Amino acid sequence: MDLDDCSNPRVERDADEARVGDAMVASPKAMAADGTVADLRAMFANAHVRTALLVDGAEFAGVVYRDDVPEEASDDQRAGELARRNVPTIEPDAPLSEAMRILDADGSTRLVVLDPDGRTLRGLLCLTRDRSGFCQS
Repeated sequence: MDLDDCSNPRVERDADEARVGDAMVASPKAMAADGTVADLRAMFANAHVRTALLVDGAEFAGVVYRDDVPEEASDDQRAGELARRNVPTIEPDAPLSEAMRILDADGSTRLVVLDPDGRTLRGLLCLTRDRSGFCQS
């Protein structure tokens, strides 16, 4: 199986009247913002995990992609030092078509889902490699 294939339940990208909340992974893998590079490496040991969401309690604190972890980084380095904080986000009630516009604009396959407060992590929208739908787990 290709690492980007989705063998889990999925929602088609053009699902009529679908909302982001209908297609997102509601319990994405996340780690504490004060975690370390060693914690990131452990998370990325699972070949299917491509995105580490950092949280401070329930609040989104940043994202680290697999390729963001340099080989020379010390295991003791704080993961937050590698985190991207200014990333596109979307709310769960937004139309899936809006999410597709954001993802298509930069060729991304992941989109962080936040509550309307703009801080609380709600999920992760995961577009399949062929961009035909969203994997839900």
